[in-house]
Amino acid sequence: MKAETRYLREIKKIVSEEDFQARYTRNREVDFTRDRKLGFAGTMLAVIGNCRGPAYLEAERFSEAAGCTVSDTAIRKARAKIDPEAFYELFQRTAAVVPQDKKYHGYQLIAVDGMKGELPKTPELTGKYCRSGAQSPLFHAIAAYDVMNDVYLDALFHFGCASEHEYGVKLIDRFTERSKKVPRIWIFDRGFPALRLIQRLNQRKENYVMRVSSSFLKEVNEFTKGKAVDKEVQICYTERRAATSRVTSDGELNFQLRCVRVKLDGQKDEILVTNLSRKEFPKRYLKEIYGLRWGIETAYNFLKNAVFVEEFTSRKEYGILQDFYSTLIADNFITCACGSIWADMPLKKAQIARTEAQVPDKPPKCVPHTL
Repeated sequence: MKAETRYLREIKKIVSEEDFQARYTRNREVDFTRDRKLGFAGTMLAVIGNCRGPAYLEAERFSEAAGCTVSDTAIRKARAKIDPEAFYELFQRTAAVVPQDKKYHGYQLIAVDGMKGELPKTPELTGKYCRSGAQSPLFHAIAAYDVMNDVYLDALFHFGCASEHEYGVKLIDRFTERSKKVPRIWIFDRGFPALRLIQRLNQRKENYVMRVSSSFLKEVNEFTKGKAVDKEVQICYTERRAATSRVTSDGELNFQLRCVRVKLDGQKDEILVTNLSRKEFPKRYLKEIYGLRWGIETAYNFLKNAVFVEEFTSRKEYGILQDFYSTLIADNFITCACGSIWADMPLKKAQIARTEAQVPDKPPKCVPHTL
């Protein structure tokens, strides 16, 4: 069975489950009680099918394959009856169906990055989420992305601006609590490193590679001033550190942090910190791992410019959340549909192909729902 067929079957199965529908129907005594063509399952399929699609894989293909070709007008009121958490759970569960066979020396590589964008300019959203001096209300999303297999594994959506440190911890907590424990490595850019995040990763016994600035920690700064290329430094808990970093005194902050000096793209020295052993992961492996983080950058570019994640079909918060997770569901469907093509390419070439795949000059006309 083709991956895209299996993926669509899983979507249909989940949205048809009685327990799933009961948990996410907002008013079970009234909503979806009549025998109508567009029930709970049909509404969810229609919302996903109506999300903005890339030129070479139109939304109509998804709609027809899922058997949910309906108009926007028909779903305006029906979608208001569904808790947006239904779309998040559907995204979670279907992500597990996408092939994830590629590993890096036996490890799953998960890149974490943030994405900012504009919300619809409504009086309500502008009043709540428009920062001083900004022209539009904003959102901030953070995603966990399997860079070896082009799969979105998890994501958090925040109305307004969010701290990447704080949401990075929330993402780690949520993902590790529901996921099977497998060998994996988390990859973070300079916007994420914080003692609280490292503490949580250590508590969860997760591996990580982070790019940091020389001012990240006193111990890292001392490393950058020396001549060592690959060295462990001792991080110790202090009351002052606890007060400024919001870490706890449960002993998890007393640990060794490996600091590695590398040149990325021929530029100046950059510092990577990790808890991976030098024996299993020498310096060149760490450089390769961090270089593979670029996959989430190309994926975000594709999400914005081909799947049009910012082209919301709703002006309400619940509808925006539905749209966001529907877009991730659709993007993972694209990975299933095109996986056999990309699988025959080297990883970097496949990432470029994904980004440049017949992206239209502008998104299709989108008239947001008023509900």
